[in-house]
Amino acid sequence: MKDKDVKDQINEYLELYTKFWSFSGSIAAIKDGQILFKKAYGYANIEHKVRNTIETKYRIWSITKQFTAVAVLILEERGLLRVEDSLKKYFPDWVDLNPEITIHHLLTHTSGIFNYSNLPNSHKIFQKMYHQKSELIKMFTSKPLDFEPGTQWNYSNTGYYLLGMLIEKLSGKTYSQFLTENIFLPLGMFNTGIDDEKKIVENKASGYYLNGNDLIHCNYINMNLILSSGAMYSTVEDLLTWDQALNNNKLLSRKSIEKMNTPFKNNYGYGVAINMNGNRRVVHHNGGCEGFLAEIHRYVDDDFAVVVLSNYGFTAVNKLCRVVTSIAFGEKYEMPVKPEAFPLSVNVLESYLGVYEEDGFKLELRKEKKDIFLIIDDEYTLPTYSISENVLHHRWIDEEYTFTKGDDGQLYLWGIKKK
Repeated sequence: MKDKDVKDQINEYLELYTKFWSFSGSIAAIKDGQILFKKAYGYANIEHKVRNTIETKYRIWSITKQFTAVAVLILEERGLLRVEDSLKKYFPDWVDLNPEITIHHLLTHTSGIFNYSNLPNSHKIFQKMYHQKSELIKMFTSKPLDFEPGTQWNYSNTGYYLLGMLIEKLSGKTYSQFLTENIFLPLGMFNTGIDDEKKIVENKASGYYLNGNDLIHCNYINMNLILSSGAMYSTVEDLLTWDQALNNNKLLSRKSIEKMNTPFKNNYGYGVAINMNGNRRVVHHNGGCEGFLAEIHRYVDDDFAVVVLSNYGFTAVNKLCRVVTSIAFGEKYEMPVKPEAFPLSVNVLESYLGVYEEDGFKLELRKEKKDIFLIIDDEYTLPTYSISENVLHHRWIDEEYTFTKGDDGQLYLWGIKKK
């Protein structure tokens, strides 16, 4: 398929998609070193009517983790560490740190260290507060482990924060300085950096979320806490540059890249997930919090990558990545449609209403007059409508929420158990 055909098909899909569904952000794709598509939609700042462009910078949250992982591997190639080493070797004064935890465990989320994002009221209180590093280290290393290191998998922002401390200790630089001097500047990623919320960053988008049928500003979050677990901002073009640098061994040897892209528990490598999409290997990660969603899918054996960055914290970025990939590889895909409303019976709807809660995550399905709302953690209200007997659909974005029943008759919504 000719590149022009691919570009036209992607553009046709997205033009229709953005007529049906809300999207604000930038999208770009690259194949064999040539950019296939790049385009921006919506507003970087709604109040001032500043439109998004390809140069718009977005917070990319947990996509930061692969940059942290590469920084660690750079230090390993320089002989300053081995990923098999105990973290305690480099921080002997952290008296409560379990000596069995290795750098490899932190990189692969198998350390057993809790995830600070899962603390009670983490988003409402803990992640908004200023913390001394010494206080965080004490807290992060003294809390009992969730499991023995290496035995299980649990996503841990805490572990990646500690990797940032390791980078700073061994390099003698701040995390931001080390990434800037050893990754961003050498690659020409001039629109990428660490967001500390103090430095003025030109062309940086504002983040928005949805509450009911109104767009709202995202909540404040302390970026110094997020740091090496997710404090970066970037552009779609810079992330394509990142993809090409990894493909062409500009930062690391092929051996280190393969180590990074080797799936361990839960198909997670070093700062990336590794899965198969059909017969193609995809190295990918998402990022999402407080008004921004980001996704990068890298088909490393096919020299193809797609990046979607959004300053709407409720966008179906994963689906957009998958559709652009299907178009690029000449595979089947469906054009966007807006499902028609389904007349759900009063009795069925009444059986669905209520609270769903599991593992600290709470959903409430509520009916107000003729509207059905899905309320997340008592904070965000998503407007929905029924499209079948057991499926709700978001009114603003292309996202479905399915009701299922377990063998015991227990009702679930979006995989969450009803109380």
